[in-house]
Amino acid sequence: MKPTELNQLIEYIHKDPMNQIRLNLEQPQLITEAIHEPRLMIQLRDDPILFTRLLLGINPTSYQVKLLKSTHPRVHVCWPRQSGKTRTLAALSIWHAAYHPDHTILIVAPSERQSINLRDQIHTLLGYMPKEIKKTLIKRSTRTRIYYRNGSRVIALPNSPDTIRGYRAHLVILDEAAFFQHDEQVLRHTMIPMLATTRGRLILSSTPWGKNSIFYQLSKDPEYQHHHITWKTPLEEGVYTPEFKTEIQRTMETNPLAYQTEYMADFIEEADTWLTTALLTKAINPALEYLPYDKPTQGMYYMGIDLAERVDHSAIAVIHRTHDKLQLVHLHKFPIGEPLTTVIGYTKILATNWRTIHHTYIDNTRHGDHIINDFQTATTPATGITFTHRNKMHMAMLLKTRLTDHTLQIPYHRDTLIELNTPTYHPTRHGTIQYDHPQGTHDDAFWATALAITATEENTPHSHPMARTTK
Repeated sequence: MKPTELNQLIEYIHKDPMNQIRLNLEQPQLITEAIHEPRLMIQLRDDPILFTRLLLGINPTSYQVKLLKSTHPRVHVCWPRQSGKTRTLAALSIWHAAYHPDHTILIVAPSERQSINLRDQIHTLLGYMPKEIKKTLIKRSTRTRIYYRNGSRVIALPNSPDTIRGYRAHLVILDEAAFFQHDEQVLRHTMIPMLATTRGRLILSSTPWGKNSIFYQLSKDPEYQHHHITWKTPLEEGVYTPEFKTEIQRTMETNPLAYQTEYMADFIEEADTWLTTALLTKAINPALEYLPYDKPTQGMYYMGIDLAERVDHSAIAVIHRTHDKLQLVHLHKFPIGEPLTTVIGYTKILATNWRTIHHTYIDNTRHGDHIINDFQTATTPATGITFTHRNKMHMAMLLKTRLTDHTLQIPYHRDTLIELNTPTYHPTRHGTIQYDHPQGTHDDAFWATALAITATEENTPHSHPMARTTK
């Protein structure tokens, strides 16, 4: 390219931000030629917004620009769902690694799946780069790591002190930080020390999840730079579609609590909540993931099935039992109105592939014993449970106890956590506890899990005694 042509290209790039997007989408080879111009190289190094538009083909919103431009050493990001948190952090990671040789960028999330999700976002954005430029940047990549030719690396890790301890990091990104188990220990005793010698940056990003967390505490810390928006900002900037706006408004009407946390990005009090956010967070096992129902597996499993009425979901929960631990390894909710024959068929496939379903507890409150007979043909021994105030109290207490004494482990799965956190309670004049859930929400997964836990407790093999029991 002749000098005059190169100068014209550089002028075109700077004339309009949309020109940068157009070049990335339509003529990436021109970017490959332009990037050798020293002036542009310096500008890309100093301007992550130019880098994001020209090399990644993304036009960030004003609130994303604010985050990308931030150089503050401690950053707290509290944005609503689907507002672009993950993509913005991915773009920031790529830019930082590209222009900071020999730096280590750690991406830590509540589970391995979630950390790899952010790493996959990085890979997706790298795919938008002109190929020749990507080759000059990236040396190699694995499932959890990306190595740059300048010696920098991006490492995706689950939230576990054993896996993250020992790194010397320059940038640490905690994704979904409100859901971290042992969050204060991880932050104060692991993350902050690893940044001390490098004077590195720490970014915590999440939607809210209760007030009993370090993420909530730091939302009020003046030493952090705060980035907080509600759903109205991404709507105004075109991130949310009109259809998504309708969904948000429906949530506001049917589930005000979810609306406040998921879309207003507010921290709310947990008045009369049976399973608190703190209790559920402590039960998260970062290495635990749901198992597919149609993949053969072995172990000792217990199943709970909450059968739907017309306005609810049917739900199936499966607990895996080891010598001293219970793990929620499968949870499936059927669409509202799904016929019970579909639930029975699903159960049959699961029981066929999972060799040892030791026992199944089924809600037969409104369906009768004939339903139990149908399920018994599909699985191993099944017992029908008619819900009353007293046995619901017994099952809910047992579920809470197993979470409290750390016997029960659950995976980081946002929808599961939200539904387990949904039921509320109040004492009755008869000395029992009545459970309820806010209008527009569902508690089917809660009761399916409670049934499965009760099945493990009341059908314990003599060779597998529980470490702790309840009376």
